[in-house]
Amino acid sequence: MQFATANTALITGKWHDATRILNNGQETIEKSYLTLNPNGMFYILILVSVKKGDAFIKDLRVEIAGTWKVQDGVLKYVIKNVNIPSVKEVYLISQQSLDNLANVFKNTYTNNSVHVRKIELLDEKNMILVNEKGKKSTYKR
Repeated sequence: MQFATANTALITGKWHDATRILNNGQETIEKSYLTLNPNGMFYILILVSVKKGDAFIKDLRVEIAGTWKVQDGVLKYVIKNVNIPSVKEVYLISQQSLDNLANVFKNTYTNNSVHVRKIELLDEKNMILVNEKGKKSTYKR
């Protein structure tokens, strides 16, 4: 079903998506878990894994919280808090490199606190959001 008018009850709940990027021998995987609560609060958990050769970072945890609303087929959310509490495993990566990666994510979300995503598709099991740059995120329940 194409999404024409905002249906808050349909969009509310738990969603997940994953992206994998290969660039010059480096593999980056981001798994996102999005929870849109009926009270207008949202929570995103992002697990970032990076691998290049034998070196890797597994499941750098990025936690994002804030408020959301749907208006005219657009999901708007405002980030209130960004926390990066832990990483599951690190091998052959310096503490400085790990800190740099964590700071990139923290600064990206802290400095860009208002997000607008056009809802391209929404049904009981699927949601496709398109950001300002035209990048699609495909979420599943």
